[in-house]
Amino acid sequence: MPKPIDPKYQLVMRGEAMSRVETFVAAAFAFAVTMIMISIGNIPTNMDAFLISVKNIPSFLASCAVILWIWHSHAHWSRWFGLEDGRTIFFSGTLISIVLIYIYPLRLMMQGLFYNISGHYLPFELEITAYWHLRFLFIFYALGFILLCANFYFLYRYARSKSEKLALSEYELFEVSIKERYWLATMGVNVIVLTTSVLLPDKWMVLSPNLYVLFFPTYIYLNRRYYASAIKRGYALRKERSKGQVR
Repeated sequence: MPKPIDPKYQLVMRGEAMSRVETFVAAAFAFAVTMIMISIGNIPTNMDAFLISVKNIPSFLASCAVILWIWHSHAHWSRWFGLEDGRTIFFSGTLISIVLIYIYPLRLMMQGLFYNISGHYLPFELEITAYWHLRFLFIFYALGFILLCANFYFLYRYARSKSEKLALSEYELFEVSIKERYWLATMGVNVIVLTTSVLLPDKWMVLSPNLYVLFFPTYIYLNRRYYASAIKRGYALRKERSKGQVR
């Protein structure tokens, strides 16, 4: 039998039942996914149109994956802290607004990604006739991601400010700090992309989105720091906690 995990090294889920805020956010994200599907176009009426729709599937799935990641991040926050006050509604409403505004740029960026890696076989619907068009698209997308990350960062900062009311344990405060660093690091990568999109000359600016690969070494580094800090503080590791039950 697995060794029981000390309750003080577990996350207490204070909002296991879906709140009205979480329900509204989930419905908004479902609508966002629908918008991606609708924005692809009407039902194909000939074979050429059908093939174009099929070629759009990779960008659609990638866009859905991003939206589901954002939704899951908010759902986890809601289940963990169970807050449903004015600031929670404000931050959640801001999140919904950001997602709905950036649905179309998200799909365009994903189309651009698959357009390039497929050797221009998969479609890219936006007509680009000047470098400033690409520059604007990159800046707009990076700025939206920065706002998204900042919103999640402030959600966790707000939960920290309610630590006494929520009776957050020392371990939970440690996890909150990890989440704050995670979102700050994610925002930092987007700041780099935004900066290069603004400052680099045209021939180099087109490579700015490639800098999103920095997510991978950044997350690897953060995970190593997490495990090192957990061991130093005597907390259970994440793999060990996953075998236990969360209260």
